[in-house]
Amino acid sequence: MINPDQNPEYVNSFLDYSITILNKSPNSVKEYNYDLNMFLKYMKIHFKLTKETDFKKISVKDFNLDTLKKITLEDIHSFLSYLALNQR
Repeated sequence: MINPDQNPEYVNSFLDYSITILNKSPNSVKEYNYDLNMFLKYMKIHFKLTKETDFKKISVKDFNLDTLKKITLEDIHSFLSYLALNQR
């Protein structure tokens, strides 16, 4: 289930766009939400924006657009490496 109160507004806008304009299924949008939240939580740890390491305890509500714009290809590669080493 998606809890929009826990997302930054730009994530909610993307999810709304995906379900209404792109006609994605509710299950796909739910997975997008999960994946985006995981990515933003990882970036908070990666950018040292939190000392918390338990993903369940990290909030992404405050992950602003300025920080999002600082993400580089190398940061994305780091996330993909993390995923490869820590399968869900």
